[in-house]
Amino acid sequence: MRLSRKNLLAMLGLVTIPLVLLSSALVLLTRRPETGAAVPCVLIGLSILELLLGSMALLRWQQEHLSRPFKKLQDAAGRIRDGNLDHELTSEEEDEFSTLFESFEEMRLRLKNSAEEQLRAEQDGKVMLSNISHDLKTPITAIKGYVEGIRDGVASTPEKQARYLSTIYSKAEEMEKLVDQLYFYSLVESGRIPYHFTRIPARAYFSDCRWELKEELDAQEMVTGYENRIPEDICMAADPEQLHRVISNVVSNAVKYRDRTREKNQIAFRFFLEGETIVAEIEDNGVGIAPEDLPHVFERFYRADAARSASTGGNGIGLSIVQKIMEDHGGRALLTSEKGKGSCMRLELPVYKENANEPDPDR
Repeated sequence: MRLSRKNLLAMLGLVTIPLVLLSSALVLLTRRPETGAAVPCVLIGLSILELLLGSMALLRWQQEHLSRPFKKLQDAAGRIRDGNLDHELTSEEEDEFSTLFESFEEMRLRLKNSAEEQLRAEQDGKVMLSNISHDLKTPITAIKGYVEGIRDGVASTPEKQARYLSTIYSKAEEMEKLVDQLYFYSLVESGRIPYHFTRIPARAYFSDCRWELKEELDAQEMVTGYENRIPEDICMAADPEQLHRVISNVVSNAVKYRDRTREKNQIAFRFFLEGETIVAEIEDNGVGIAPEDLPHVFERFYRADAARSASTGGNGIGLSIVQKIMEDHGGRALLTSEKGKGSCMRLELPVYKENANEPDPDR
């Protein structure tokens, strides 16, 4: 235990002064017997008196010295009990209580951070429930309407029935995608994403992704452009399913936020090599993102335009999933955008190298 300077001086004074008086008395008795016993007795009496008074004073001072920090600790503990985690506990001196105060303050900060994280989680949960209820309500309402049309005989011809059933099926697919995305987000939050990394030829993989998504884009009347300049022998260490999820989420955003006032909605795929980095760029001519919203697009549940999101749907977790998967692949996702002109998502992945640091294949 560390002693403060005041404590040390008080203890030295309590011991030193009686020792000096007793030493003086002994010197007088041994070296100057002619002085008699009166003076030494007085000195001994004074030393005893000083020792008693000093001990009492030191005891009282120690009690006050101990009571002040304990009162501070009691007050701080009471504030924490009442839910006030902003009250800072500081030590005025470097003494035996300073370490205790530091430990208490560290505990307070941890409790505060934990409480803030819990509050954020609760708020995120409310936002997610609100988004889910909205996103599920739209296809459910459509499905109910078309089923009622079939049941009430509105779809009276085989062609009309087929069209109704096709719409019902597409709306059911929308719901399935939403549920899948929300389930995957729960895996992201718990750190249990089922990765299965393998070595993949980059050029062929991105070509396949583009063709798999082309049907969806054609159905949305999106004009697609394609350029793949990645050499045939370049490979990457990736999970094919999760990387496909990344590209699918980016494309879905481009479709969702296309500019419906344009005669032609476009999306361009560009794949190329920059040094030791594989780059995939997906660019659209959609509504774009305002400069003040751009830094926040990868935050979970963030939606740049609440009014627009309410009409188009979107739960605000798609790009946060994109960023997480790219980081787990040792890469990154970068978004540039201009309001009214469109957006460009740039995905970067390291080139696969033998014996190089790469994502754990057992994840």
